[in-house]
Amino acid sequence: MRPAFRRRAAGLAALLFALPLAAGAWSGVQHIQINKAAGRNVPDEMAAFRDFARPMALPGIYPDLWKESDPDEGPRHYFEPDRLPPDTDVRALSPVQIEAFLQMDAVPAEIGIAPWTIVELLAQTTDAMRATNWLWAAQCGAALSHYVADLHMPLHCTRNFNGQETWQVGVHARIESDMTKAFFHADAIQPGPAVYLENPFREIMGWVERSAALAPVLLRADLIAKRAANGRIDSETYYLRLWELTGDHVTAQISAAATHLSSLWYTAWVDAGKPAIPAPFDELPTFSVHSGVGIDPASEGGPVGASRSRQNHRYDTIIWGVMGGLALVVVASSLWRGAQERKAKGP
Repeated sequence: MRPAFRRRAAGLAALLFALPLAAGAWSGVQHIQINKAAGRNVPDEMAAFRDFARPMALPGIYPDLWKESDPDEGPRHYFEPDRLPPDTDVRALSPVQIEAFLQMDAVPAEIGIAPWTIVELLAQTTDAMRATNWLWAAQCGAALSHYVADLHMPLHCTRNFNGQETWQVGVHARIESDMTKAFFHADAIQPGPAVYLENPFREIMGWVERSAALAPVLLRADLIAKRAANGRIDSETYYLRLWELTGDHVTAQISAAATHLSSLWYTAWVDAGKPAIPAPFDELPTFSVHSGVGIDPASEGGPVGASRSRQNHRYDTIIWGVMGGLALVVVASSLWRGAQERKAKGP
């Protein structure tokens, strides 16, 4: 390995492990990129909403931070249809969570409730838009974005979510966070047109089916990349090979997340009666739309009683993490170009 390339690789590794662990699906940077792309992607008749993409971008990562204080938050981030009988038609399940779990005879905390969380937040976003409560609409719409992005990460749609059943423990973070932060570029997001969704729940379950089908592909790619790197899953060889095998899938899924998120926002607005859209807010509150917890652990004063100084500290940590992630994109781009140059020159 040439010295310059070695330095770039070392810098990449340092940044990968220095960034705060702020996300549980994709990296925090990708959640923000998806929200921004979705905001730009809403139809022209909803063009005034595009400015909301700025204050709604960062809150797209808040649901991962709510997990610290809300024990019920975790199951909202996944749905694992391979826990059901193989002949189960998930699109035929009820959009009402209680009814659906009676149909499945499943435990919510085990199989996950992400699709029903999205349906509920879509309804709340619609109601808030209809009532011209745009702050609540933006909060619910931003929270909804996180769960939409999560369902487009295939390892959030399988019981073998971390390779624990196939001796691949750690694959979740290697793919969705480390690799994606290193190699994915925001300009690769190419969403399709946002459309009105006649039956949002069926559409959501279609996204689940697509993600679930890709899960074995990602897991197999991890094994191939590991063999190519002689078992060194912390090596340049491993991550380059993993990206070669999965990069197109990752790009397609992130682009689809932006497409579908913009369609959900558009659907909420249409169902609300297409109300006039005001100027956006400077920023959104950090508390959970589900339980009211903040992005810090609860204090003795109540679920949202954490001190302002601690909230500011966490907020600063998130911002610096995002800035670091953007810097990582630059470093990774250099690494990738170097790899292509070496490949072109040969041994």
